[in-house]
Amino acid sequence: MSQLLDQFRRTIDPYALGYSQGEMLGLGLPASDGVEFPYVAGGVILRRRRLYPTIGPWTYCGFARPGETAITSMTGYGHDADMAYEYAAAQVLGNGFAGPFSEPARIDFDGSGNLISERLPNGPGSVAAEAVAGGKFLVAWEYDPYGQGAPPTDFQVFEGVDAASVNYAAPLTDSVTGLATVAMIGRRRRYTFTTAAFGNGTVHVFAVRARNGSAVAEKNTFACKPKTARTTAASVTSLLSAVMRKG
Repeated sequence: MSQLLDQFRRTIDPYALGYSQGEMLGLGLPASDGVEFPYVAGGVILRRRRLYPTIGPWTYCGFARPGETAITSMTGYGHDADMAYEYAAAQVLGNGFAGPFSEPARIDFDGSGNLISERLPNGPGSVAAEAVAGGKFLVAWEYDPYGQGAPPTDFQVFEGVDAASVNYAAPLTDSVTGLATVAMIGRRRRYTFTTAAFGNGTVHVFAVRARNGSAVAEKNTFACKPKTARTTAASVTSLLSAVMRKG
């Protein structure tokens, strides 16, 4: 129901003026009534968002008139070093109505501000960890290719005591496979990794990064919620006691 309400708010247009949608507001249609903004003949608009440290909002950054082969960027939209961006384009009519935006195109820049090639994959999503027997953790994540620069070749898992302390210079080794990477397989979306044993009662978080075919990783900093390692299973008596206390 909340999704339907959000959609209603985004698209309601009681006076058929066409500028109640977010894209129309961003293009300035209410100020011009679509008379001459941006161009009577329409064109192509470009928008982008920054991906680090968290995904930012979409902002309009360029426009191309009909017949032009290049989009003119607005001032103030350069590229920072150690940063990733997503770009998307859409056609717009002379009255300011915009069509659907294209699938985003991802680009990444290294510490010197140079474009990284080959292009990088997206960051894994839905990263979660579960304590299993012997002080180990089962780490799981999903990969969504939508908007990726290139498909990942593999993934690496990292550990810390909290999100700020994750050591991205030292990938963990899977205690089952003996490998420090998890290979991307076809179009599989979900992957798992079993850590080595940690001390009983110690708290850990885990993060996952995807790498391209040149072993260059994207730089997302998302970590799962803190989890506590358990080297011994709880006894039936202690479990029953815990249930009775909650009851």
